[in-house]
Amino acid sequence: MMLNQYPTDAVEITQKLIQFDTTTGVVPERDCIMYIKEMLESHGIETKLISRDEQRPNLIAKIPAVEPDPKIPPFVMYGHVDVVSTKDQEWEKDPFGGIIEDGYLWGRGAIDMKGELGMFLETMIRLADEKPQLPFDVVCMAVSDEEGRSDYGVKYLVENHPEVFEGMKYAIGEIGGFSLKIMGKKLYPIQIAEKQVAEVKIIAKGEGGHASMKHKDTAMERLSVAITKLSQKRLPVRITPPVRYMLEQMAESFGGVVGQGIKLLLKPALTDLLLNRLGAAGSLFDPMLHNSLNVTIVGGGEAINVIPSQVWCRCDLRLVPECTIEEAIQDIKSIIGNEFEIEVLKYDKGSKGVDLKLYNSMAEAIRSADPSGYPVPFVLQAVTDGRFLSRVGIQSYGFTPMDLPENYDFASLSHNANERVPVSALEFGAKLIYRYVTEYYKACF
Repeated sequence: MMLNQYPTDAVEITQKLIQFDTTTGVVPERDCIMYIKEMLESHGIETKLISRDEQRPNLIAKIPAVEPDPKIPPFVMYGHVDVVSTKDQEWEKDPFGGIIEDGYLWGRGAIDMKGELGMFLETMIRLADEKPQLPFDVVCMAVSDEEGRSDYGVKYLVENHPEVFEGMKYAIGEIGGFSLKIMGKKLYPIQIAEKQVAEVKIIAKGEGGHASMKHKDTAMERLSVAITKLSQKRLPVRITPPVRYMLEQMAESFGGVVGQGIKLLLKPALTDLLLNRLGAAGSLFDPMLHNSLNVTIVGGGEAINVIPSQVWCRCDLRLVPECTIEEAIQDIKSIIGNEFEIEVLKYDKGSKGVDLKLYNSMAEAIRSADPSGYPVPFVLQAVTDGRFLSRVGIQSYGFTPMDLPENYDFASLSHNANERVPVSALEFGAKLIYRYVTEYYKACF
């Protein structure tokens, strides 16, 4: 194909990416990723594919340094092309149409995360075309399966092709850098850490027997009491270094009485009391100050006339950064007691610490682009592929800057019907990322 047959700006790139149905686990990502490969190669950018399954490939594109400076590691951008399902959602517009209307680009993946990937791809194309003579490599990764378990994506690469990440120390990815109003302030949260994810099985044992007779203190009764306690009570307060840094910086940004109130969240004896009084703001801070657990599957018993002597529930457990799985299990036992067996079925361990080397330069870049904004560090309550990159020594930041309208709710549109992103936000982000790569990054070393 000729060069002019491919889009070169973030908005049109995102529009095209949305038009590929890449519903994770249903429609393979191959066609979308091959399109990205051809688009980048048309600008002379070198690419390679690494795949566990050729229908679900991962693309690594690189623009080599000009006269490399060995002190500066590659600048890495990474994003996933798979999206969550639109099944049983009522959309006003075709979720795979990439429709632009009234200043918004509509479609599944517009904000999670084909829009952000569109910014990265525009950056790569501009670097290839404008040739700013950077002394470090620039790498862009378009991966599969983030919305699943990453068994075909970044997790697969980390576990089977660690050579891909040789020399890399820092990367930028999804969820962070977009504006939102909190208590009258326009904040730009830059993600520095994320919670860890685990799956645990809680097993209750008790008296069994024939269901024609009344039995007390059964396994079912014990488990139901435990589930009720877990649904009604918070796990204990845990204040870890990344969260402490986040709240201290937020307190400084707000100042005054509000800032003092935020600092009080760091006093465990007052944390929950203050969270209860903060309303919507409290719900934002709550998951960053506690491990959280939700019961999602319950099982046990095989016959209607037999009271089982053992029943269980499986739970989604999210751990604050730097908390161990052993500490998290103790948190659960502090609520339900020691009479239950707790089995760890899955645990994606996060990083032991946070490397903030790039944070100040990212904050400076945002302030330069929007002097009315207040950049703050942010701990994500969910998880991204960044948790796997930490295993090969890479600090990942959520840094996909977007200046969003005050009435735009990023969180409520993610994974939901009518997902859409302001066109102006994509333009803002693409411009800022390019400027960060060319003007800010090398000054950090």
